[in-house]
Amino acid sequence: MRWVSLIGRLLVAVVVLPLLAGCYSMIPLATMQPAPGTKVTVLLNDEGRMNTAQQVGPYTMRIDGQLVQATESNYVLAVTDVVDIRGAHSKWTGETVPLPRSYVMTTYERKFSTPKTVIMVSALTAGFVALVASFNLFGFGGSSSEGGGKPPDGQ
Repeated sequence: MRWVSLIGRLLVAVVVLPLLAGCYSMIPLATMQPAPGTKVTVLLNDEGRMNTAQQVGPYTMRIDGQLVQATESNYVLAVTDVVDIRGAHSKWTGETVPLPRSYVMTTYERKFSTPKTVIMVSALTAGFVALVASFNLFGFGGSSSEGGGKPPDGQ
């Protein structure tokens, strides 16, 4: 029964967790006044990297979060992730950070991508089925020692 628990954990790790994470697409923001609650990714320019170091950390390149407010001159984000120029991530828990638009190079909207998720889940499922079949984990199929290549007695 212990291997059943291991298989269950493997199934959760390989199939369920990627589904929860999902696949997202970054689409350039189509409007200057996005609605509050929109999930956005903000890429900072050099001025923004320099001037936001005290708020979000040094060398910040990208800020992910949910838009709280957008004015003509500022974005206010509930920050969920900060990525520096080396690619290091810092997880945040929704702290609000005002960002002048002059610090922003590009703004993207994060949208869930159904096609990418379907492709990823299909590939993971096929890999899991291949793993189960190759190791005979659920007892399907016969073992290679059956028959031994000899004809049955009396023939």
